[in-house]
Amino acid sequence: MSSPDPDASALRWTVPEVVGLTAVAILISLVAGVAFVVPVLALGFDLGTTPVLVGATAAGQVGLLLVAYAFVRRRTLSVRVARPSRREVGEVVGWTLVALVVAVGASALLSAAGLVPESVIQTAAERDPTILLALALLSIVLVAPAEELLFRGAIQGRLRQRYGPKPAIAGASVLFGSVHLTNFTGALPPILATIALLTAVGAVFGVAYERTGNLAVPIAVHATYNLVLLSVSFLSL
Repeated sequence: MSSPDPDASALRWTVPEVVGLTAVAILISLVAGVAFVVPVLALGFDLGTTPVLVGATAAGQVGLLLVAYAFVRRRTLSVRVARPSRREVGEVVGWTLVALVVAVGASALLSAAGLVPESVIQTAAERDPTILLALALLSIVLVAPAEELLFRGAIQGRLRQRYGPKPAIAGASVLFGSVHLTNFTGALPPILATIALLTAVGAVFGVAYERTGNLAVPIAVHATYNLVLLSVSFLSL
């Protein structure tokens, strides 16, 4: 973990830099998804089928991973990824429980307030529930590693260099929540409320990273969190 850089010019440009990185990552992710979908559609496959949707999601996540990796290399950020120690395994368990409590508690409040948006994933799951299991597996092998490298390794790492840990966690969490806007449809207030929920969950991942300095920890927390929620959703259908 590096100490904050006090250079005024660097401070001024760091926020636009990480916002731009997020935008580029989203764009590359979309391009990768389209690049997967176009030939698949040309072969006569239905866009709404589970294999196509999961394949497009996987392609987009590969795009995120490549952008994050390129940024980390370009900025020579120190991102340690190591097998978790016994203490770090305890951190994984603890922070996963915290993330789930935050998500379930906030979801209950949003539901009581009538602020639950329509979910793109839930709509797809109503047609084919197995997409939830496919996405759970994808979360373990690709989604959690890609998103954690981007938001914790690259963005939080860069913000930490300039502003220190707490602003870095806050900034990375806001950007993490914002990229999930396309996961929801419907009225704006419920969508924004859910993005706030995801921002809070992202902060949990960020704290886990700062406490351990090992990206494998928030990756494991993120993957387990997704696995639990997607499995519960599958079983409830």
